[in-house]
Amino acid sequence: MQCPAISNLKLDLRDQEALKRIRSIQRAGNILEVIMPTGVMSVIFLGNSASQSIYNIHSTDWVLFAQAMSGLPMVIRTQIANTAKMRLLDGGLNMEQRQFWRAVEQGCGGF
Repeated sequence: MQCPAISNLKLDLRDQEALKRIRSIQRAGNILEVIMPTGVMSVIFLGNSASQSIYNIHSTDWVLFAQAMSGLPMVIRTQIANTAKMRLLDGGLNMEQRQFWRAVEQGCGGF
């Protein structure tokens, strides 16, 4: 998507709070991308004998795990879009703020 150039954008306190929430969502997503595979690997290998580890590898639902991992970016993106939509509900936004939050909702970023 082509992100718009927005001149004279001034973000108020509620905008800044929403941006903090978006950064928090991104950080949580990054942590989940590390913790999920770490958790699966630790369940399979930590404290288990070789035969138990082989059984755990065989019985793990790898398709479901892959679907969960591949779905994370969409979950994160949806949460960011929802935050932008909530800001757009504010009736006191000026045109530049509305343009900014619409762009964030549609995928422009770089926070």
